[in-house]
Amino acid sequence: MLHAVTNYVHERRRGLTRAAGYVGGAYLLGRYVVERLEDVRTRVVQDRLARENLRRRFEQNQQDVAFTIMALLPTLGAHILEGMDVEGVTRELQSFSKAPRPYEPAPLAGSSRASSIERPHREEQDMRSENGSISVISSIREDGSPSELTASSSSWVDQFSTMDSSQVSQAPEENVPSMSGPIPQPRPDTPRSNVGTDLSDSITTSSASSTGQGESRISPPESAISDMTSSITKSKAELWKEVKILTFTRTLTIIYSMTLLSLLTHIQLNLLGRSKYIQSIIQLEQDERMREQLQYNTSVYSLFWGDNSLEEAEPELEEAINEETERKYLTLSWWILHVGWKDVGERVRRAVEEVFEGVSLKTKFTISDLHRLISDVRRRVEYEVTFEGKERRINFFSTLLPPTPETLHHVLTQGGIPASSASSPDAVFHALLDETRTHLCSASFERVLEVCLDHATEVLLAGLQRHVFGGDDGPDARERLAAMLPGLARWCHLALEGLPNELVDGLADVREMAAFSAIIYSSYEDRFR
Repeated sequence: MLHAVTNYVHERRRGLTRAAGYVGGAYLLGRYVVERLEDVRTRVVQDRLARENLRRRFEQNQQDVAFTIMALLPTLGAHILEGMDVEGVTRELQSFSKAPRPYEPAPLAGSSRASSIERPHREEQDMRSENGSISVISSIREDGSPSELTASSSSWVDQFSTMDSSQVSQAPEENVPSMSGPIPQPRPDTPRSNVGTDLSDSITTSSASSTGQGESRISPPESAISDMTSSITKSKAELWKEVKILTFTRTLTIIYSMTLLSLLTHIQLNLLGRSKYIQSIIQLEQDERMREQLQYNTSVYSLFWGDNSLEEAEPELEEAINEETERKYLTLSWWILHVGWKDVGERVRRAVEEVFEGVSLKTKFTISDLHRLISDVRRRVEYEVTFEGKERRINFFSTLLPPTPETLHHVLTQGGIPASSASSPDAVFHALLDETRTHLCSASFERVLEVCLDHATEVLLAGLQRHVFGGDDGPDARERLAAMLPGLARWCHLALEGLPNELVDGLADVREMAAFSAIIYSSYEDRFR
């Protein structure tokens, strides 16, 4: 029996050997596939956890950006509202209605009948003019604070919507009623007394002559009155012009300043957040190496075979950002809060004067017309003409960061950094500063800035459409330029002081802004090569 089995195996040894090889190879292949699948699964899980960790950190970083911007807004708002005091110019206009009115000479005796006929017409004009001008001032609160955004009909600029062009230029002249007291004058229609004709004639003649002499002594020269009236007219006209220019200047300065501050804060906090994320990954990698080394040292394999692969020197990585460096880097926002916005304001004011100088306050505009004017101002602000006569887009670099080492040292010391620390060399701080300048000069920054300014302008126009033009009237609704000024003035306060802030939240939700932040936050591949 045994011999028969031996013969059977011997005769079929090649087939059995081949079958055993197939089975063994299949087993080994199966084990290899299972191990590789397990490695792939582990790698996928780790990648998913890493992506989830990165996404969570990135979202938390964007929330920190929003909180930081809201913390910086009160400082920026205080400087802009104080430097571009539209309400102060309004109070100056209010002082004109409370100022003493100049003296008006009494009419001569011979023209008393004509003056009595013209007086009702003049009083009607004075009443209409005074109602127009006083309504402008009386609608302002005593403390100078603006009313709600929806109450634009009772604003200090509503005078412009009811007065014609001649009243705008001649309002002070019409708003100067007579301050003269009663002066004895002869009354032609008064019945004569029973005295004789000669005596009454002599009394009448003497009364007329004494009245003429009184007028020559009391009434001021006509040239002095004319100079006084023209001076008041010029001053008041200039104030109305200043209200128009300053209102649009402040509005657009807020749009530019808040947009630039938002972009700078996104760059700063994303660079810092990226550095913290890299340090956390490095720390995890070091902990994993220590765990593997500990497992190897406690294994039986290490007793017979030595393996120094786990003890190889780690590559040198960038130095971590300490708290002092982080504080110095975040202090750079002091520049735009105290200096940079003024540079923007000067550019905006020049552009507003060029565009709105010849625009009458009485002119009616649709929301599209106003958008066209604002776009014209933006083009003049965002572009400059080169020596070759071509337009070149500016990058607001000197508005966002101090341009020289002296101004950089000044910013750090003014921001609370000790002078010794501000002047000491800091390689990590200067590396962050150089990378920030690189991002500010990139084409991506120009694109994101343009899109964010477009969005901020849309937020402004949407507010005016709702509260000035009337949301139900459609895009063809027209409104006088003067009626837009109170809405613009109140929108400035809402943009700087509103909670929740529509402009800040809207800029954070812009797709290009989120993409730009993601690019900055995830640009760390070259640091591990």
